[in-house]
Amino acid sequence: MNRGFDAPSEKPQPVLVTVKGDLPLAANVERVELDLSRFHNGRWALQLDAAFARRQAPVVLLARGVACLAVTWWAQLSPRSYLRAVSGALFDSPLSIGFEQAAIAATVRTGPTYRLPFPSVVLNDALFQVEEVLALADKWGSRFIGADETPADQPSNRRAPFTAAEAKLLEYRELLQSSVLRPQSPLALAETSPPLAAAD
Repeated sequence: MNRGFDAPSEKPQPVLVTVKGDLPLAANVERVELDLSRFHNGRWALQLDAAFARRQAPVVLLARGVACLAVTWWAQLSPRSYLRAVSGALFDSPLSIGFEQAAIAATVRTGPTYRLPFPSVVLNDALFQVEEVLALADKWGSRFIGADETPADQPSNRRAPFTAAEAKLLEYRELLQSSVLRPQSPLALAETSPPLAAAD
């Protein structure tokens, strides 16, 4: 059973899950850095097992980009006893990946697509791959919300009001968004890159 949101005296601690090569900004947040360079050997899953399988205090997982895909794969395949400390997860831009992460992301996206065993919210730019991200959120049983919107302003993939757990997960949004740089999508790079000089 997931703990944390039901016990008012014990607020879940945030744990930032990043991928080797991500640029974390906040040093005051506990972090697990995954090495996905050899994705098929499963070392990254062992890193998550080591971080959470025996943990007693409740945590909220925070992830951005390809780290979201790795966390969901791990959570869907791990024994439920490994996840007992996980109160929920906040995922930001799961399909926004760096160029060097494209092969890993393609492999992870073919992974399991079961409902996650804990509450989760997916944040995403409402203009970037929104249909694909909504499909992932539905498969994971996650609530979708635009990255810069408030729940009241944002259409969602769920008609019901936000649950108490989902609302509490959104309290971690600012921390996640200030903790690691967003990977640059090809669209963002095209918008920010200066035009090439005309050939003489």
